Amino acid sequence: MTTNSIILSDISLDSLIFNLESLEGIPELSLVVKSFLDGDYKPILQNSTTQTLFRKLSEVISSPERQETVFQSEQVDTVQDAISILISGLAAFNAFLQANVTGPPLDLQDVIHKKDLTSLRDQCLRSLDVDGSSVYQHIPHVELFCLARMIFVTYFPRILPGTFLDCKWMRVRVNSFHQRLLSGLSIGRLVDTTTLQDIIEKDLKALEDEVFALSSSFSTESRVQFLLEKAQIHIMQGLDIKAKEDVKRATSTSGFSYALSGALGKRTRFQQNDISQLVVFAKSQDSDNNEYDLARDASKQDSENVGNAPKALELNDDTVLESIDFARPASDKVENSTLPPELKGMQPDQQPQLKPRDQITLLTEATIKDTYSPLDKLNSEEILPYAVRVLSDKPTNWQIYTQALLVRSRIESHRSRTMERSVLQLQVIVDQIIADTQKEPSSSGDSIPEIRITQFLPRAKASESAPVTERLKYIFQLSTPTRWEIETELAFAWSNAGSLVSALEIFKRLKLWPETALCYHSVGEEGKAKQIVRRQLYYSSKGPGMDAYDIDAEAVRFEKWDGEMRSPPPPHAPRLWCILGDLDNDPTYWQRAWEISKHRYARAQRTLGEYYTKVGDLGKAREAYMQATIVNRQNSESWSRLGDIDLRVGNWDGAIIAFQQSIMIDDTDAKTYSNLGSALLSKHAELISMPKVAAETENDNSSLEIEDEDVSLPKEKPEDPKDILLQALRAYKRGASIAHDNWKIWDNVITIAGRMSPPSFPELLMGLRAVIRIRSQSVGEVAVDADILRALVGEVISRDRPETSGSGIYIPARGSLARAVMDMVDTDVVPLITNRAELWALVEKLKLYSRDYVEALACTEKAWRLVSHGEGWLQDKEAWKGVVAVTDNLVSAYENYGSMEKEDGSLVEKGWRMKARSAIRGVMGRARDSWEDTEEWCTLQMLLDGLKP
Repeated sequence: MTTNSIILSDISLDSLIFNLESLEGIPELSLVVKSFLDGDYKPILQNSTTQTLFRKLSEVISSPERQETVFQSEQVDTVQDAISILISGLAAFNAFLQANVTGPPLDLQDVIHKKDLTSLRDQCLRSLDVDGSSVYQHIPHVELFCLARMIFVTYFPRILPGTFLDCKWMRVRVNSFHQRLLSGLSIGRLVDTTTLQDIIEKDLKALEDEVFALSSSFSTESRVQFLLEKAQIHIMQGLDIKAKEDVKRATSTSGFSYALSGALGKRTRFQQNDISQLVVFAKSQDSDNNEYDLARDASKQDSENVGNAPKALELNDDTVLESIDFARPASDKVENSTLPPELKGMQPDQQPQLKPRDQITLLTEATIKDTYSPLDKLNSEEILPYAVRVLSDKPTNWQIYTQALLVRSRIESHRSRTMERSVLQLQVIVDQIIADTQKEPSSSGDSIPEIRITQFLPRAKASESAPVTERLKYIFQLSTPTRWEIETELAFAWSNAGSLVSALEIFKRLKLWPETALCYHSVGEEGKAKQIVRRQLYYSSKGPGMDAYDIDAEAVRFEKWDGEMRSPPPPHAPRLWCILGDLDNDPTYWQRAWEISKHRYARAQRTLGEYYTKVGDLGKAREAYMQATIVNRQNSESWSRLGDIDLRVGNWDGAIIAFQQSIMIDDTDAKTYSNLGSALLSKHAELISMPKVAAETENDNSSLEIEDEDVSLPKEKPEDPKDILLQALRAYKRGASIAHDNWKIWDNVITIAGRMSPPSFPELLMGLRAVIRIRSQSVGEVAVDADILRALVGEVISRDRPETSGSGIYIPARGSLARAVMDMVDTDVVPLITNRAELWALVEKLKLYSRDYVEALACTEKAWRLVSHGEGWLQDKEAWKGVVAVTDNLVSAYENYGSMEKEDGSLVEKGWRMKARSAIRGVMGRARDSWEDTEEWCTLQMLLDGLKP
């Protein structure tokens, strides 16, 4: 079988990389393919094909223009040559990942001549700069990554005689890893550069069409892996909605079923009774086909190699148990009506083994929730069971088990009782990864920081260590961090735990000078922070010899680093200039960062925009944010701040567009929705005023006669103010649903709903109820807006009762506005009333509408008591008039309700006449010395006379 026949039978290299075993039968490729499948990458990197590629890399790495043409003059006429280059790229990339992410230690001393290595490494690092952002400057074997990048980004796609070859999957992996290297962290949002993002999204779309095509040869395993990789890419890019959709599709494709539910058990040592505990029930799809058998056999083989995985530390807490002690059910089956059918009857602590891909799905779900959910105890309790479910499985893959420990460590960092184990577990993981990726200490001067290991366990022997093929098997689906990323994460964990000394030690050892400066800044050492930053940007006025001293050396303790600026600028120069600008609050530094990055570093313009906003120069602030959004259109904060500026200067259309763009990127920010509602409301006011201005203009020009020939011009459809107002209401409602405890946004919902024509009473009711819920605990009855409640009550009593309602107490239909208003008044308003008589008057109207005359009379009595209570009305004439009015209302209520019959046939108030006279006499007796002979006094006398038998 020839190489051409194999490729032409399945023209995509994307599917070939999952089936390289098929090439072992080709004599010319058998050795190199076998070496790659065995994880022995050094012979591949030393062969003639790879060495030729290394020479080409050295020639063109410093010139991006030459990289585009490096392969145009090459005579690569056969598919075999292209496959040899493909395997060289795969070997280079896997060797790079083995050396930096997974281990075991890799010896590559003879791959590239040492005399060429230092220069090549510096050029490779600079070639990875994008938009002013730089990668970590001490990446071991970075030349391997650049070689893989040259092959998969420049060489492919390739047109050969009669054949088109492309490897989009590997191009996505290389570009996404490059983008991650620029961010500096393995998780979190990318905020400073999105240049690679469009390229990645384009390839992802084309690759997805290929993977899920009807004629696709990709297996279910490959499809699930693709979706999980895609989810990790979207998590890295801050696109959590897309990531959730990817996980959902992966679950559906694999037939995996899981659910977060509850089960009775004990969580603490002193707990007496079993209560509901959160647990994830999960089950992989059962299958009898060969694909599942192969996966199961692979998992069984993997389980033999996880003995050297990082140790899972115990919690050792005096209160919380190591794991939930679930209650023993009375029968073998646990009934839970909320679970899917395939999960019913499953016991929480006796669940079946999951497939590796399904374990990764749970870890990805936990990562999404942990990264993008608010940090609170409740969310942590909901996220932790996902990681626990994976750890409770028997370990089947070294990398999955290590990632599960890492995910659990991240989740537990948010709780005080588990923070200690979180940090120590992270330390164990770091020690294990460093031990597995770093070679034995040597005296080689390759400028790569040597990391001192403080691990609890000795270094594993080669026979005990998991093979590299197992470690790399799911690395892209897990988005496993590099060794410097995991150490950086550990430094931040120590910092959050209060150990800044440990954090500083790590940052200094890794030579992460921006983080070192920020760490000093966080403890108030501004001078030291400035000194570290200026040292990276300026020479010493005493000469270049000062660079030889360590940053903590006594010789540079008082050095100001006020010489000439370094040329060329150091790596991360734009970020360093921005940090220096933050420390000195000097806009010239931010402008310098913008210039050095060739107008591509968006963070500089965002900071300038914030600075100009504070000093009141809104014109410059708007220009700065405009520049930031042009460079990075995927930063929601930049769009939101631009909208804020437009809102302040009265540019309603610009503000609406900016807020909408921000929401398209991040739809979880309540403030942005609220501001969008304000912009739409202002736009509505502008549209309302325009007809008035137009009418005045038309009246002024009515005397003018148009003699020219009538010409019909197309007219744009005018914007409808009602639609704008409805959009504003929707924006406020969405913002209120996100920030459900922000009463001001709910108050805006009430305002907009009241402006609708006719008013939107369901929104009025919802908003009023929310405001009462939020404010009642602090301000009591003041939280009740009497005008809004009056409008709701007026709408209810204006509607006729159904003819079938009978003659007794009327109870409106469930789901009707009347029923909702009455329930809200009874449960939320009445318990709050202490001093506001007008609220009792509104409650009386509702009781009268429902024919509950007993309660209607009681409300009138309570209102009268509130108004007549105290002595203030004996001196204040207006208060005296109010007492007379409420007394008149009380007498009317006695007359109207007292003689009516209750449901049992008795009168509402048999002695109503006596009570009415008693109330009037009580008021007159107290007011005799102050208000006798006034008009109001005569009113009371007339009421009293009218009650005589």
